[in-house]
Amino acid sequence: MDEQQEKVVLEKVLNLPCKGCGGKLAYSAKEKKIICEHCGQTEAIDAASDRVIEHDLHKALNELNYHTPECEDQKVFDCQSCGSKFMVNSSQVKVDCGFCGSNNVNLEAFEHSYIEPMGIIPFKIPKEQADELFKKWIKKGWFRPNKLKRLAEIDALHGIYIPFWTYDAQTESNYSGEAGYREQVSQRVLVNGQHQVKKVTKTRWVARSGHLSYFFDDVLVVASTGVKQKLMESIEPFNQKEVINYDARLMLGWEAEVYSLELDEGYKIADKIMDKRLRELCKAEIGGDTQRHVVVHSQKFYQTFKMIMLPIWISSYKYQDKIYQFAINGQTGKVNGKKPTSWVKIVMLILFIVLIIATIVLIKKYK
Repeated sequence: MDEQQEKVVLEKVLNLPCKGCGGKLAYSAKEKKIICEHCGQTEAIDAASDRVIEHDLHKALNELNYHTPECEDQKVFDCQSCGSKFMVNSSQVKVDCGFCGSNNVNLEAFEHSYIEPMGIIPFKIPKEQADELFKKWIKKGWFRPNKLKRLAEIDALHGIYIPFWTYDAQTESNYSGEAGYREQVSQRVLVNGQHQVKKVTKTRWVARSGHLSYFFDDVLVVASTGVKQKLMESIEPFNQKEVINYDARLMLGWEAEVYSLELDEGYKIADKIMDKRLRELCKAEIGGDTQRHVVVHSQKFYQTFKMIMLPIWISSYKYQDKIYQFAINGQTGKVNGKKPTSWVKIVMLILFIVLIIATIVLIKKYK
């Protein structure tokens, strides 16, 4: 790397000192500003989004041969504060020095980030609020173990900027199927040897077909293989109108990931998300109370993409030797994840229902 390139990289990762005292800067989710940890001087963030633009997907896949992932390996890291040397993963962005406690940025990880993020949503939920959101969430649910409701502490709640691909596409779909309309009709039935007229539900089927044009805007796909797509979908939506130009200073004091899911692999996931949504839309177009024999043929055009960094509080808790992962949307505070189930409570409910049914039967029998 020549001197000019090194300068550019340094400006991107920005281990910048405070202009007032030379102390270290960090982004505060509480204040929504960049703050000096030493003197308290603040810097407003730039809310511009003029560089958050879409890029042609097919062109990128054809031209960017360097999307081929490199092997992760260990490297010797030199602490920027105390000069200590220790081993880290080459893809690890944020490095905490165990000798002096300083926060450092691994330049090599950013050099290996093949596509630079175009935008970022800064954290809005500070750690104290994230802790409280978790405590409220963990107590919800009647079938949860009582001990779980007393769980108050989280060993490691991490505020992480996670990379996401977003994909746009214009779609054209031809569909066909049958719309079913449920109707109540009178029908003579034989009951205990006698004919009676009863109301029964029947479905009337009507063939339908048509064409649907639909534009997908910013389909989100998590670009980290260490985080489940379904978990991220469970804490959506993100207000993408608040995406601003990528500024590495917003990651000072926070953890961040370099993407590990390649652009083409991300689009395969987005393609399935779009196909599922198109089927739902076509079924709605067919109409009726229900549908059957639905066939959808779709084509996608003008696919574009961009990469953005989104704020996520993520951690896990241990309950009866099992690990349960959860996540908090760092923009909205929405919480979701897995919780253990109390089978004792479920069995008690089943027994209670059986007891009620048995009581009703006995009452009817001895009337």
